[in-house]
Amino acid sequence: MKTKTAYIDTNIFVYAILHHPVFGNEAERIVRDAVRGRFEAYGSLLVAIELLGALSKINVNKASIATEAYLQLDVRLLGIDHLTVKVATIINRLTGIKYDSVHAALMFLNNIDTIITNDEKDWKQVTSKAREILDELKVYGVEPEISKIHVVTTNTYKKWVENMA
Repeated sequence: MKTKTAYIDTNIFVYAILHHPVFGNEAERIVRDAVRGRFEAYGSLLVAIELLGALSKINVNKASIATEAYLQLDVRLLGIDHLTVKVATIINRLTGIKYDSVHAALMFLNNIDTIITNDEKDWKQVTSKAREILDELKVYGVEPEISKIHVVTTNTYKKWVENMA
């Protein structure tokens, strides 16, 4: 059986680190499962940058510790290059999403069809425009093997994991 892959959005790490009263427990479970290899977890240096920025508003020391801890996790960090930025600009133009367009670009370019996030609003924009995104990517010679992106939240994660079995 093929191992499921997923890109973990920054907000999941933030909720886990801050022990968010609503999302914290499930976010911690997601991070724990990723570390244990329950699924193949992906991220990027943009996640580290967003962690540093978001957590620095709350506590600079916690931000530093959390960012370093993220970089030590067994999460496959995808590189951001010129093509990633080009694809992100296409996604940004078609959907209006900002930083998440970089995460989405990395997913399309690396054939990762699942995002674990609590930012459903932005990711619904990506899923609803997936066909347009893919059509425009073909113009640039980019033809991902995935046809859409599945959104998994802290509320749907348990079911997603159960469906892996």
